[in-house]
Amino acid sequence: MRYGILGGSFDPIHLGHTAAAEGVLARRGLAAVLLVPAGQAPHKRGCVASFAERLEMARLAVRGRAGLEVLDLEGVRGGISYTIDTLGELRRIRPGASFELLVGADMLGDLPTWRRAEEVVSAALVVGFGRPGEASEAARRRFDEVFGAGRHIWIELEAVPVSSTEVRRRLAAGEPVGGLLDPSVEAFIRGRGLYGAQPAAGPDSHRKGG
Repeated sequence: MRYGILGGSFDPIHLGHTAAAEGVLARRGLAAVLLVPAGQAPHKRGCVASFAERLEMARLAVRGRAGLEVLDLEGVRGGISYTIDTLGELRRIRPGASFELLVGADMLGDLPTWRRAEEVVSAALVVGFGRPGEASEAARRRFDEVFGAGRHIWIELEAVPVSSTEVRRRLAAGEPVGGLLDPSVEAFIRGRGLYGAQPAAGPDSHRKGG
């Protein structure tokens, strides 16, 4: 069985994440793509939402999407979330499986800076994905310069133009996020007041008086 691994802060998870996972799932013929929310990402200061909230949003986002699964490994393990540790844990709980590490173009270029990066590349086939263009080509060149040519696969995807940073900004500003988040994720965010989001207006909110 071959599984894809898509890690990230998912703060919050958006339709760009699920579209990428489904795109690689289909192109690579994988048994499933495992989405792994980071407990504490090594390259970021910290997440706005708690791990439990990010985990629940990820589970909501993949509900009804065949071939996408969410794992809580990094939150349960605690501490800083390093990919090499997650790969080792996956090999223990899914013996005999092989893994493909899915990384966007920006992360592909940064992968040489990861903890025990050479071991990561040896433990899983690296599958880079993103839009065609100069930025993607530069990231691929950097990867090849460090690890050698032929050690990653590249898949061009027409990614949904959205980032978690932009979603958080829109929510805090009271701007619409339709088409960026799964509706169940948006409802969860508004119900918890995450990222400064206001509750969704009810159907009668435009009426005045009793």
